[in-house]
Amino acid sequence: MGKQIVMGHAKLPSQTECKVLYNQMMDVVEIEMGGTSLRFQANSFFIMHEMLRKAAARIVMQTKVSTAD
Repeated sequence: MGKQIVMGHAKLPSQTECKVLYNQMMDVVEIEMGGTSLRFQANSFFIMHEMLRKAAARIVMQTKVSTAD
């Protein structure tokens, strides 16, 4: 797929490695999570990002906050 640049990297609590890679020449973003890989055209990735951001905000609003006594 050509030269990819690591744009983001994280390790989940389950120790699963996650990476966001970008290929500027092809304008393609690849998300790697463990053994799974998803590829998007950059403009589709932006739409996916917005959808996930909104979903995360809705989930946060529905999550109970526990208080320590």
